[in-house]
Amino acid sequence: MVSTIRKQTLLLAAACSAAAALAAAGFILDNRRVDAGEVTVRISTLPAGLDGLRIAHLSDLHYPKCARSPQALAELVESLEPDLIVLTGDLIDRHETFDRKELAEAAERLAAIAPSYAVAGNHEFRAGAFDEWKTILTENGVTVLDDEWAVFTRDGAALLLGGLTHGKPDALPERGGCRVVLSHYPENFSDYAGAGYDLVLSGHAHGGQVRIFGQGLLSPGEGLFPRYTSGLYRKENTQMVVSRGLRSGWMPPRVGNAPHLPLVVLEADP
Repeated sequence: MVSTIRKQTLLLAAACSAAAALAAAGFILDNRRVDAGEVTVRISTLPAGLDGLRIAHLSDLHYPKCARSPQALAELVESLEPDLIVLTGDLIDRHETFDRKELAEAAERLAAIAPSYAVAGNHEFRAGAFDEWKTILTENGVTVLDDEWAVFTRDGAALLLGGLTHGKPDALPERGGCRVVLSHYPENFSDYAGAGYDLVLSGHAHGGQVRIFGQGLLSPGEGLFPRYTSGLYRKENTQMVVSRGLRSGWMPPRVGNAPHLPLVVLEADP
């Protein structure tokens, strides 16, 4: 009897150890892999020449805590064959870890793949490094949209790209045409819809950090059980794609929430 109980105890302990090992392995793999799936966005105002436009959407790299080195990140982005690359803020983490060479290398490698545009996030300002950050990106081929518009053209068709530095639509002048806006802050979606933007690309929420059945637990902009953490959302005639970001690491941990690099594919919606 004692022998049987001892065997059962050993088996239970072994099963618990195996489950813990599998959970740890899954946690590590989930923090290292990158979800780079396509997100199709249909836009009624999209010019025919831009139908099928592929946009690699990078957010919340938080270097040096990014899930990929600059070289590995560029290789991944290049494999997606984008026509356009956007970076929607928090490319650095904080002042004491600000690696200027790493940021410069990432910018240079990405800009060599496709036209690249960026907007700042809260960490660029928390680090007190916005001006230096902007200079590094600009000198390495990335256009920083600081509450301003740029025009991207393909096959004679124009796309307006706007950047909201602090996520406030009133900072951008009114413009006509198909408008895609970069803004770090998804919690302002109602304001973006009120401004009538066709598409907003955002980050910041880190997927809610812990995801349970597709629901994020916590985000810096919305608190507990945030609404806008990953994927495609629609309000009135405005759509928004939120990246879960590319930050990895253990504090805070990502659970059920792999780093994310959505490839946004625009389609004309007749």
